[in-house]
Amino acid sequence: MTPDIVLAELERYESELTRILCRFRRTSNGIYIGEGDDSLYRQYARELVDLYNDALGPNVYSKQLSVEYSNGFGMYGAPSYKGVENVLAVVKASITRLRRSPDLLTKKESQDALQHRENVFIIHGRDEAKWRELKDIVKSEFRLKPIVLLEQPDAGCKTVIEKFEKYAQTCTYAIAVFTPDDEVRSGSGVYLQARPNVIYELGWFCGSLGRGGAMLLLKEGTELFSDFGGIVQKRFKHNVSERLLEIRRDLEAAGVLSPAEA
Repeated sequence: MTPDIVLAELERYESELTRILCRFRRTSNGIYIGEGDDSLYRQYARELVDLYNDALGPNVYSKQLSVEYSNGFGMYGAPSYKGVENVLAVVKASITRLRRSPDLLTKKESQDALQHRENVFIIHGRDEAKWRELKDIVKSEFRLKPIVLLEQPDAGCKTVIEKFEKYAQTCTYAIAVFTPDDEVRSGSGVYLQARPNVIYELGWFCGSLGRGGAMLLLKEGTELFSDFGGIVQKRFKHNVSERLLEIRRDLEAAGVLSPAEA
């Protein structure tokens, strides 16, 4: 899509959301979304997230919109006036920014040659059961494409790092499973930590995609470096599936998944 087409689409959604706001019904009991607008609004929210991701790649607008959408429902499960208003505000802000800096819409072209939105890199250590469980969740539950390095062909790569970087560059998100694989002895005692390659790969993705582009799943009993304190992390006791809903919410917030139905 050209910058002009993207802006035209955003302006169309701006108009549609404005109309939905105008059709809210005001009664003595409160303000309610207009008849027939509930499903339409939900559809627009999903389409907008896809539009931002398709036009910009990893971006702040799809994340902000997902957060505002998720938080914008009343006690009866219907979209609130404030929720729709906040989503509209995100759209308006994005239009203003993209009009001022249309080059943001052209930067995506070079990234598209490598990155695929559905590619999620699985970082793992020795615990095969845990990374296979995560792979199945990413593929079956979220309908995304899990990239596990050891399952990929070498494709002419001469070193493991070269192979890692080749496939890592095709991903828009990474999930690391930290399991207690290596025993470390220090002056203060003995503790268990993730393998060095797992730590390195997570650090690479944080540098490449930002901390919002990576998630850390930490199995109980695994020592965590303080350097990773700012990364989204989920602790689980036995199975990765214990944090399924939280993983979904963070993938939605990152723009990797479209918002689920409320």
